[in-house]
Amino acid sequence: MNKNLILGLLLAILSCSAYSTATLAATKIELVPSSRVILKIAPGMSIDEIIARIYPRDRDLWPQIKEKLIEWNPTSFRQYSEELVPGTRLKLVDIKRVYQEDLAPKTRAGYVARMTGSASARDINDRTTQLQINSRIFEGDRIETALDSTLFLIMDDGAEIYLKPDSVVKISEYTITPGYDENSSSILDLLRGGLRKITGSIGNSALANYQVQTGLATIGIRGTDYVVKLCKSDDCEQTVSRNDPGAKLHAVVLEGAITLTTDEEVQILMAMGEYGTATGETLLIEERVSLPSGFLDQQETQQFEATAAPVPVEQPPEEESSSTWMWIIGALLLVVGL
Repeated sequence: MNKNLILGLLLAILSCSAYSTATLAATKIELVPSSRVILKIAPGMSIDEIIARIYPRDRDLWPQIKEKLIEWNPTSFRQYSEELVPGTRLKLVDIKRVYQEDLAPKTRAGYVARMTGSASARDINDRTTQLQINSRIFEGDRIETALDSTLFLIMDDGAEIYLKPDSVVKISEYTITPGYDENSSSILDLLRGGLRKITGSIGNSALANYQVQTGLATIGIRGTDYVVKLCKSDDCEQTVSRNDPGAKLHAVVLEGAITLTTDEEVQILMAMGEYGTATGETLLIEERVSLPSGFLDQQETQQFEATAAPVPVEQPPEEESSSTWMWIIGALLLVVGL
């Protein structure tokens, strides 16, 4: 047999082997519009023949390729059919493969325990996943709920996060170490909307680093249950992002205590049953006023009302004075009677 022919066959076999290995190693395949085109469809050409000729090694992707070719070339096909229109251009498809070695390793942080509606997570590799019950979440995930949707997460240290509708939170840092020492951390960034947080072992540790950053104030705690929300000023029916004009942070403590600290290191301590707010200019514990509509849900409202300390009612001075004179007059009448 001709040596050149044998060498050519070996190269072909090696090429196919390498291609197959690369294909198996691909963890994500995406079809994207190509810069390549067929300038002029000849009479009698079929879409299946074109796909088989151009993508011979991607037989498993042929149905998806056909779907994309029809979608991206509506004028190249007769209406409601796969028949090509002679003389038209056909923009082709490129197959984009992401390989395992291109993906950064991820650290698990928890999982989805309950949800209503829809929610998604964008990870550190910029891949977006639609979340479902039991979906895992990871350090670095940017988690978002849709309008009228809620998400209940259980973190690996036992903490609970209830993400409210139209909200975005990022798990910026999440590390568990033995004994929940100073190397353990849970840092969340509330980017939009609101959440309820019940702390777990990281938040209960005096050594570990725990923060919830909101842009207007940073929340620090040691074993508590609290609710925070970014609202359009005092209208919590409107959720906003942390950098929106008029953004105002509202917070209540349902159990335990939290601190609110600004970038200028101004800090307040909030105890159970207290309500506080923060803006770019102010940070304070509010006197007993009605909470904004849309801030707490029904269950949170009931719990807050049960824990909020009653406001002491001072007796009007005139009533106190009147009562004193009645005692004096009664004593005089008693003496006269005797």
